[in-house]
Formats: sequence, C-alpha cells, structure tokens
Amino acid sequence: MTEKIRKFNGQYWLIALVVGVMIPWLLRFTSISRFHQIVWLLFVVDFVLAAVVGWWIRRTERTGWLVWLFPVGCFVGLYLFFPTYVYYLALVDLGISYLAYGLTGPPREFALKRLSRHVGWEPHVPFIK
Repeated sequence: MTEKIRKFNGQYWLIALVVGVMIPWLLRFTSISRFHQIVWLLFVVDFVLAAVVGWWIRRTERTGWLVWLFPVGCFVGLYLFFPTYVYYLALVDLGISYLAYGLTGPPREFALKRLSRHVGWEPHVPFIK
C-alpha cells in the first residue's frame, strides 16, 4: 500500500485535500469569526504549509508539477467555503510554493552526482558511489 502511495505521490494529494478542503469545511462548524479563520488559516497555516510543501517536493526530487497540487486544493476549499475576496490567496500559495521549490537546492550528494555526470569529474567524497 505504501508503495502505491509513493508511486502516485499520495502524501501530496492528502495534504492538498486535508488542508485545502477539509479544514475550511470543518471551520464552518466552529464559533471562530470569519476574520480569524482567514488570518490564521489562510495567512499563517496555508502560507507556512505552502513553503514546506514546496521545499519538501524539491528535497525529495519529485516533479515540479506537484507544486500546483497544494494551491489548487486550497483554491477549491476557498471557492467552496469562503467569500470571493480570498480566492486570490491561492495564487499567493502557488507563488510561495514555487519560490520554496525554486530556492531549495537538491541535496549535496545528488548535486555532486549530477555535476560528475555532466562534466565527467569524479568527486573524491566517500559517500558518493
């Protein structure tokens, strides 16, 4: 089962579904004001998770298209459960995810392997074989 989840990037789909749709749906049933829902869920939780997901995708060397999953899931949740003026925050989520994805370099050993492949240089580092 875990092999299928990893093969189809199930962890990213699950994060997008839970944070993007399930949490806004559950917030409908709380007594928290709409202002605090928007500030804490959208500005704090979504933006931090967008950065973490973008970083995580890059560090595990997954395809860059997965960066779109979290913002699209958040947009669906915003569209279904929030007023129209917050739809644009899904674009900010995309920007933060993409920025975290782009600014995160690959792990050192992968970068050295890639360099040795392109240049023909063999690094003298014991952990790279």
